[in-house]
Amino acid sequence: MNKLYLVTGATGHLGTCLTEELLRRGEHVRVLVRPGRKALAPRGAEAVEGDVAHADSLSPFFDRTGYDSVTLLHCAAMITIASKEDRRVWDVNVNGTENVMRLARQAGVERVVYVSSVHAIPERPHGETIREVADFSPHLVHGQYARSKAAAAQRTLAHAREGLNVSIVHPSGIIGPGDHTRRNHMVRTIRAMASGKIPVSMEGGYDFVDVRDVVDGILACEEHGRAGECYILSGHYVRVGELLNAIRRIHGKRENRLELPHALVRRIAPIAERLSLLAGDRSPLLTPYSVYTLHTNGRFSHEKASRVLDYRPRAIAESIRDTL
Repeated sequence: MNKLYLVTGATGHLGTCLTEELLRRGEHVRVLVRPGRKALAPRGAEAVEGDVAHADSLSPFFDRTGYDSVTLLHCAAMITIASKEDRRVWDVNVNGTENVMRLARQAGVERVVYVSSVHAIPERPHGETIREVADFSPHLVHGQYARSKAAAAQRTLAHAREGLNVSIVHPSGIIGPGDHTRRNHMVRTIRAMASGKIPVSMEGGYDFVDVRDVVDGILACEEHGRAGECYILSGHYVRVGELLNAIRRIHGKRENRLELPHALVRRIAPIAERLSLLAGDRSPLLTPYSVYTLHTNGRFSHEKASRVLDYRPRAIAESIRDTL
């Protein structure tokens, strides 16, 4: 059977690693890149220019001439922790996903995996374990990115009910090697910790997962996931202090014992974000939303993915080391 993989978001950290893994497996991969960015496409993939937010630009991407089977892996997303609302977040994450799912149905794409985020899942109080849900609402989550991913997940489930063979995966905070464009917020944070730019810790933590495990989870979901079902691809919950000291140990530095209280960091974050923007950093590491996220419940269960997809995230120490 002559099979084609379509990958959106292929110039991002996850999309790049996913495309490279498919190419290593000998698959034919066509990637969607924004106009003028073909040079950033993984080598060996067929690159087609287009923008998920503009449906009329996507016809060449969905052309299945000569292929018996087509699988779509939709990774494209605009991730942000910024305070300022950005219309393109909704255009890309929600309208773009709607365009892609609708065109996949029209093109008769046999299998679709949509890469959502754990941020789309309604938050739960501390002490509870967060698991998959069957419905999503932007009114139940906090922050523009989370709202957009919740709305997109709900629209994707609507397409599943209308016959599209689509499953959803929800990765947690992605780390790991392969971030060639250096746009992954958490990888940039780990780099800043390693260089000493972030010398102290703060209260809170989150669940971090290796990009290679997410790639394996996506491809396992393509094969074993059920239409209309969701699967959390989480890794391990790590406190900020534990992450910082793990990095410092790898670099032979003394462990940090200073942890700033959440109330103090919450007051500092708006100022730090404004100063970073004034200094020309368009993607500040410390913002009110990043501080908020680190103080929420980050305990996500990947039990369903382990049971159905044989998903097995590697040790967090290995991910931190390989990220560095």
